[in-house]
Amino acid sequence: MRDREIVERVRDATDLLALVGEAVKLRKQGSAFVGLCPFHAERTPSFQVVPSRGFYHCFGCGKHGDAFTWLMDREGLTFPEALEHLARNAGIELPQRRERPAAELDLETRLRSALEAAQAFYERQLTGHAGARAYLRDRGYEGAFLAEAGFGVAPDGWDALVTHLRGLGFSADLLEQAGLASRSERGTLIDFLRNRLTLPIHDARGRLVAFGGRVFGDGQPKYLNTRDTSLFHKGETLFGFHRAKGALKDGALVVEGYFDVLQLHQRGLYQAVAPLGTALTEEHLRQLGRFTRRVTLCFDGDAAGRRAMEKSLRMALPLGFEVRLLELPQGEDPDTWCLKLGAEAFRDLLRAAPDWTAFMIDRALEGKDLRRITDRMNAFKDLLDFLPFLPRTPGTRELFASLAHQLQLPLQELDRAVAGRRPAPVQVPVETAPPVLRLDELVRALVLLCREGRWPEIQEVPPAWWESLDGAPVLQALLDAEGEASLLPEELQAAVRRLEAEASRRDAAEGLDAAALFLRLEAGYVEREIQANNRTLQDPRVLSDAALQARIMGRLKDLIGRQKALSRQRRART
Repeated sequence: MRDREIVERVRDATDLLALVGEAVKLRKQGSAFVGLCPFHAERTPSFQVVPSRGFYHCFGCGKHGDAFTWLMDREGLTFPEALEHLARNAGIELPQRRERPAAELDLETRLRSALEAAQAFYERQLTGHAGARAYLRDRGYEGAFLAEAGFGVAPDGWDALVTHLRGLGFSADLLEQAGLASRSERGTLIDFLRNRLTLPIHDARGRLVAFGGRVFGDGQPKYLNTRDTSLFHKGETLFGFHRAKGALKDGALVVEGYFDVLQLHQRGLYQAVAPLGTALTEEHLRQLGRFTRRVTLCFDGDAAGRRAMEKSLRMALPLGFEVRLLELPQGEDPDTWCLKLGAEAFRDLLRAAPDWTAFMIDRALEGKDLRRITDRMNAFKDLLDFLPFLPRTPGTRELFASLAHQLQLPLQELDRAVAGRRPAPVQVPVETAPPVLRLDELVRALVLLCREGRWPEIQEVPPAWWESLDGAPVLQALLDAEGEASLLPEELQAAVRRLEAEASRRDAAEGLDAAALFLRLEAGYVEREIQANNRTLQDPRVLSDAALQARIMGRLKDLIGRQKALSRQRRART
């Protein structure tokens, strides 16, 4: 109970309106504040914050939560991290956390300190490196963005960074664990990055976790990341995501490298992210999926870029993403093309990026002689990697008919092949709108009353008054949980939260009159009982049993008397 009290104390001390208002422009509407949803693209506001009840809700995509879930969804924090962040802002001291040993926390702190010290060292080296500054200037990086991006230089020497950090008191073992140093063949400690332009790599929360390095000249490898560590996992980290996550409501732009991301960010196209020298992974996509279902893949306009685009497409489609493909001219990449076109023209290209379907069909048919059966079969085989992910619409049927004609296949055979490869439904990586439950008007009011903390009053009401009404199981589950929606199954939890949001939009949750509600409940119950007794009196078995008939008549008389009394009470309240 103590943990729950701490959470409630932090929640009560947090200004949800101010927290959400940092990212969303809101205007007052009744008891709520409304604005455009930050989790999906929309033109008409369907997102609202209800400060008096401590939640936000989107009627478009179904996103719902409180201050904690806001930070978890928007910043990628775990619940303990969100609790710690909000408590610190509210000036609330939390009890010592028991989840992680003190030694582990101390190691993480020291690793982060070493990385920050390395970043400061690299930045100082840049100031005295005319070649690096000229290289950045030639690539279009200038002004304040140079400092924002955090460019630096790893000197052309074996151990310049190691010597500097050891002088600051960092141990050799710690520098290896941070990925900043490695062992030579002779066992001496040397800098991991040498003679390279450096770029800081951040996690989703904007914390420095690693470095990337671009070699000067024609050395290999051209790009190099520091090794995976306890803070950094290359297959789970997207370069630029800490800047991009606030700009993803119109979709993410996945590009290939550091400089693509940085050039686009410098020009205001903050939705750009890139994997770190690896193919796009499922974990990368799931991170994006917390913010958007729309992804545009944009890779270099060469054979390698096309292969990377196809591989990413195969990864994204099964996860339920809406994918568009932006192919650049041969020899161009997003970095150079944005410089040539300018930000606004590149933004127009992005808006006009076509759906993946036409691109992949053209790609499958490209260079093939469809008069030859082997080429037709190869094209068909290539298409079967993608066609199963098309929606089942009239447009798709027309497309299938056209393909069947081009490939000289019976349409039924194409249908069967696609059906055999069609994947099972997958969980979409962002929340969809919860189902709308059928709730009787009175049950709906009881649920809202329960969520106001008045569940003990409802428990005093005879269950017979409401247990036959639509939605009674929802109310019973909420009563069993003592009004705490977070203890319900996810589907019920989402439906209850949607109900609260709808009520707040109509101000229906304000000032519920419990006494009047209970009178209506009993009146409804009495009316149903009168009707049931009247039906029973028509049963031939009752008509032939005088004693039974008398008992039912007596019960009916009592019900009618109670009905009149309830009617008088209700009139007296109006």
